[in-house]
Amino acid sequence: MSTNTARPCPGTKGARSNHKKLGDEPADHTIGRSRGGSTTKTHLVADGKGRALAFILTGGQVADTTMLPDTLDEIRVAGATGRPRQRPGRLLADKGYPSRANRA
Repeated sequence: MSTNTARPCPGTKGARSNHKKLGDEPADHTIGRSRGGSTTKTHLVADGKGRALAFILTGGQVADTTMLPDTLDEIRVAGATGRPRQRPGRLLADKGYPSRANRA
């Protein structure tokens, strides 16, 4: 008696792509092509209490590393007096943002 290790259902694994390119996407639509189809990324900066300070939307194919400086430039925290604060004292980021420029 032999053991059958074949997949129970013949066919391809996973769903087919639903991406249909009908022309150039306008720059302000932030929809990009990724492995999963048409996607969007949200790059968010939050304070220590989880409150959003700034965010940027990009297409799914845009690298996280390149968006860190642009996202930090969007921070504007108004104080009691003076100019709004723009740069945090410390920064924690996930592993999608490593680069020498970002670490500096």
